[in-house]
Amino acid sequence: MAVAPLESIPSGADVLLDTNILIYALLESSPQCRRLLNRCSSEDLCGITTVEIVNEVCHRLMLAEALHSGVITAGQAKLLRAKRAAISALSDYWVKTVQIFRLELLVIGLEEERIRRAHEMRTRYALLTNDSLILAAAEEYGIASLASNDSDFDDIPWLSVYKPMDAS
Repeated sequence: MAVAPLESIPSGADVLLDTNILIYALLESSPQCRRLLNRCSSEDLCGITTVEIVNEVCHRLMLAEALHSGVITAGQAKLLRAKRAAISALSDYWVKTVQIFRLELLVIGLEEERIRRAHEMRTRYALLTNDSLILAAAEEYGIASLASNDSDFDDIPWLSVYKPMDAS
């Protein structure tokens, strides 16, 4: 449908939050994403995410912490896997992940039917696996608004995509 700035999501809207929005907010790299989460917490918006997005956020935050602390030199899981002893010393990623559960967001579980529907989305819209699961969740729950910085959703005809203007 449309691509618009994140801050133009109308009050009262149901909005599905993608991984990158949560990452930008939790790492404080986007004030716009932080304000979006505040709008969800105050129930100005109905913020929704999925269990697989929360898992991806946790994974990326762990890599970011390992990179920032010098455990690895690039944000790649294979580098951290090679330094397994350092993993148990990481903790900030989990503190940030748990914040998601305090934000008054609805976290949608994953069922077999959505995994199957996601395959249809991959075929119809040429999406990768994680993106197709997001789109299948949006369709399943009738959510027409997505907060994401991912351009792969821009051409979905029934979806309004809202993007932060202060993140790259």
